[in-house]
Amino acid sequence: MLDAAEALFAKSGYHGTSMRDVAEATDTRIALVTYHFGTKDVLFNKVVERRASYMAHQRILALDAARTRAGDNPIPLEDLVSGYVYPFVERSSHGGQGWKNYSLLISRVSNSPDWAKFISDHYDPIARQFVAEFRRSLPTVPEEDIYHAFSFMVGAMVALVSEPGRVESLSLRKFKSTNLERAFECMLPFLAGGFRALTDRL
Repeated sequence: MLDAAEALFAKSGYHGTSMRDVAEATDTRIALVTYHFGTKDVLFNKVVERRASYMAHQRILALDAARTRAGDNPIPLEDLVSGYVYPFVERSSHGGQGWKNYSLLISRVSNSPDWAKFISDHYDPIARQFVAEFRRSLPTVPEEDIYHAFSFMVGAMVALVSEPGRVESLSLRKFKSTNLERAFECMLPFLAGGFRALTDRL
């Protein structure tokens, strides 16, 4: 049921998906869907939660590895950007259709005020650890600027995995946005450079 709900939410959004749609997609009775999840809000939360826990684990592993490599020194900006962004890109690229659906779903709701609490509950604890390390790596940059920059980074990440086809359109089909690994190679120095450039404003 969660797989079907995930695909429907990714395609049609929260408001465009009903419990009846989920029942029809799984060839079950709507009463059974309601029995397991109660309401659509609960179902939506379960869909977000099950992969968010994996994503949090991968990000904390990357952050711990970066801390170990850095020792007593601040973590390089490239390692911080990669540690947060790459796990999401990697799963979207290589995790199969389920992760592709999930990535599209997160790109839909990540900037929606309606679902801010869902996203906050599942993603903010780890995000705050990364923000703390960005602050340590950029000690002269105002704290507010780092929060804004982190938000810009997340926006770029979800835009990348949503594959809107803008690269294809702009380049007259010469290049593809579907090659996420290649796009990430370009994104990493761009985002790290953006954080680094904050020091130039001082």
